Amino acid sequence: MKTALKTYCKNFVHQHSTLIENMSYMTLLQVFLMIAPLITYPYLVRVLGKEVNGWVLTAQMLASYFSILIDFGSNSVCAKHVAVAKGDKSKLSEIVCSVFYTRFALAVTGFFIYIAIVLLVPSYRTHATLFILSYGMTLNELLFPQYFYQGIEKMKLTAITNVVIKLIFIALIFIVVHSPEDYFYVPIFYAIGYGVAGLIAMWIIFRNMHIPISMPSWSAMKIYIKDSASIFATDVVCTIKDKVNYLLLGAFIGMESVTVYDLGLKLNSILAQPYNIIRTVIFPRSAQTRDLQKIKKSILIIFLITLTSVILVNLFLDPIVAYFLDDATIDNLPVRLLLIAPVILSVSVPIATNVFVALGYNKYVLYSIIVTTVVYLVALLALLFSGHLSSIYSFIFLALISYLTELLYRLYAYKKIANLEHKKNEYDTKN
Repeated sequence: MKTALKTYCKNFVHQHSTLIENMSYMTLLQVFLMIAPLITYPYLVRVLGKEVNGWVLTAQMLASYFSILIDFGSNSVCAKHVAVAKGDKSKLSEIVCSVFYTRFALAVTGFFIYIAIVLLVPSYRTHATLFILSYGMTLNELLFPQYFYQGIEKMKLTAITNVVIKLIFIALIFIVVHSPEDYFYVPIFYAIGYGVAGLIAMWIIFRNMHIPISMPSWSAMKIYIKDSASIFATDVVCTIKDKVNYLLLGAFIGMESVTVYDLGLKLNSILAQPYNIIRTVIFPRSAQTRDLQKIKKSILIIFLITLTSVILVNLFLDPIVAYFLDDATIDNLPVRLLLIAPVILSVSVPIATNVFVALGYNKYVLYSIIVTTVVYLVALLALLFSGHLSSIYSFIFLALISYLTELLYRLYAYKKIANLEHKKNEYDTKN
C-alpha cells in the first residue's frame, strides 16, 4: 500500500512538475507581497507622519487607476494568446510588441490626463511633484510582461524578480527615508524598481529567448486590443463599484464602520490568494487543452480549499479582529458575514478567467459585470429610498447580493459554453 502510494506521488509530481513549480513560486510571491507592506507601512507612518504618508498613499492610489488604463486587460487576456502560440517566435513577437506599443500609447495619453487632474484639483496641485513622481508606478504595467511568463508557464522569473526588487525597495526605505522631507524618495524607489524589473524581463525575452523585436500591423494590434477591451471595461466598473461602497458607507454610517468593512475586505483579499494562485498557474493549460472537465475539477478543489480557510478564520476571528483593530469590544458579525464572499468568489472568479477568458468567451466577463452592476444599483436605490441604508449590514447585503448575482450569471454562461464546446468537439470528431 505504502509502495503504491509512493509510486503514485512520484508519478504525479513528474507529470505535473511545471504546475507544481509555478504554484510554488506564485505562492512565494503572494506571501511576500502580503508581508512586505506590514514591514514598511508602520515605519513610513511613524517617520513621515500620518498626513504626509496619507498624501503618498493618495498619489499612489491615483496612479493605480492609470495602471488599469495602461494594462487595458492585457495581462488577463494575452496570457491565453502566448500559451496557444508557444514555440512560434514570430507570433510571440507580434503579441509582445503589440501589447507594448499599445501600453506605451496609453501611458503617454494617460500621463497628460493625469497631469491635468493634478493641476485641476487644488490640494493635488500643492503636491504636484509627489504626484508626478508617483506616475512612475505605472512602469510596472508598461514594461513588465507578466502575461508572457504566465503564458509560457515560467512564473519563476516573475516571482524572483518581484521579491528581489521589493527587498531592495524595503532596504532603501529604511536606509534613506528618515524624516517627512524624504517622502519623495518613496515614489522614486517604486519607479526605479518597477522600471529595472520590467527592463530585465524584456531583455530576457528579446535577448535570451531570441524573440525578435518587430513592428506589428495595425490589424494585428486591433485583435489584442479588441480581445482585452471587455476585461478592461470589467476592471474599470469593478474598481468604481468597490470605491462607491467605501464612500457611501463613510457618508451614511461613519468612519468606524468603514474601518470594520475595510478589515473584512482585507481578510477576503488574503483568503483569495490560494484560488488566485491556482487559477493563474493552470490558466495556460486551460487555454491550450480547453478541457472543461479538468477545469471543473480545479474549480472544485479551489472551492474546498477556500471553504476550509474561511471556516478556520471564523474559528479564530475574535483574536484576529482584536489584533488588527486594537479593540476587543467590536461586533464581529459584519466581518463574519463578509467572509461569505470568498466562498462565492472561489467559484465565480475561476469561471471568469479559466473558462471565459481562457476559452475565448471574453464577452461573458463583461456581461456578468453589467448584470451585477444593474442589480447592485437597483438594490442600492431600493435601500436608499426605503430608508434602510442605515447600517453596515446594508452595505454587506449589497456586496453579497452583487457577488451572488455574478456567480449565478457565470454559472448560466458556463453551461452555455459547455454545450457549445461539446458540439464543437462532436463536429471535430466527425470531420
